[in-house]
Amino acid sequence: MNDLKPEISFSIGARHSIPALIGDRSVVILLHSHASRQLIEEVRSMFGARLKEILYCPDGLVTIERADQMRQHFWTHHSGRDVPTLIAIGGGSTLDLAKSMRITLAPNVSITSVLDQPSDINDFASCPLLLMPTTAGTGSEVSSTATLWDIDNGSKHSFYGTAAIADWAVVDPELCLTAPWHVTRDSGVDALAHALEAIWNLQRVPKAFAFAMSAAQQITRALPGLIDHPHDIALRAEMSQASLWAGQAMALTETALVHALSYEDTLLKGVPHGAACARWLPRVYKLARESSEELGIYLRAAMEPIVNDEWELQEWLIHLGYQPVLLTDTDPAIDAQIKAALLSRRGKNFVTPERLYAVH
Repeated sequence: MNDLKPEISFSIGARHSIPALIGDRSVVILLHSHASRQLIEEVRSMFGARLKEILYCPDGLVTIERADQMRQHFWTHHSGRDVPTLIAIGGGSTLDLAKSMRITLAPNVSITSVLDQPSDINDFASCPLLLMPTTAGTGSEVSSTATLWDIDNGSKHSFYGTAAIADWAVVDPELCLTAPWHVTRDSGVDALAHALEAIWNLQRVPKAFAFAMSAAQQITRALPGLIDHPHDIALRAEMSQASLWAGQAMALTETALVHALSYEDTLLKGVPHGAACARWLPRVYKLARESSEELGIYLRAAMEPIVNDEWELQEWLIHLGYQPVLLTDTDPAIDAQIKAALLSRRGKNFVTPERLYAVH
């Protein structure tokens, strides 16, 4: 198994290459609970007798409790000599859940024992993992992180490291054709946030920067077109490619201030993740642009000619149906929330925060 990065297959119809990728192994499929009957039947036909079980990821945030339940079920029923390949097909929550399931832990040991610290795949018995997104946004298929939520304690946690890196990432834009507009929009803006966060990131490296610039350009141009043309496979392919680039950028840099701000909105207010990122993008864009003239030039180049500054980004998001934190809003609570987020693990990745706020 690959402990550095997934083997990526990207094309329209790429899902049909999966049997060749995984060889003769048996498989367990993890699908979202709303997977179409057509997809379920296609999966059954593709693997035949090699398909040992189909599991389902429920709606909502992936909780630690759910991750423990699903991991224990998988390893109770599928351990032994022929450990199957786990194939997850769905949005970011489904893919993140699969990452948390692919390792073994001692009986009655919770995934909490390995959260928020690097997890090396060589430290666990594990199964091969193939991830295939049905949305263009989260980048989970190529990232080294899975997000798990502790609802009772109001906290977000990360399962990360080589143990969270898939062996294969299969990106097929056809699987996004049935995504409703709100899912398409939220996942697309999440991908845009990944791209911009890689640009205004203290851990930025040239490769991540190149991925991020290409992704931001393509998302800004393609996403609004899907409002009126949701079945345009060319636009879906552009968004899938941009999401893949953004995910690769994020995997190199991690996220930063926008994501740090978004988690509170998602956990406490129930705002979908992409929408929570959209709320803060113009405000953080402004802070990043003001941090240096050079960064301002890069950010303008990332989305021009459609978006040239934070005001045009705000209008672009409003056109998509969002209500971002307005650039004209002077509520002191907004600055207080930004100051607090800058102290978080993700917030500390944001470019030169000491120039922007006196954080004590």
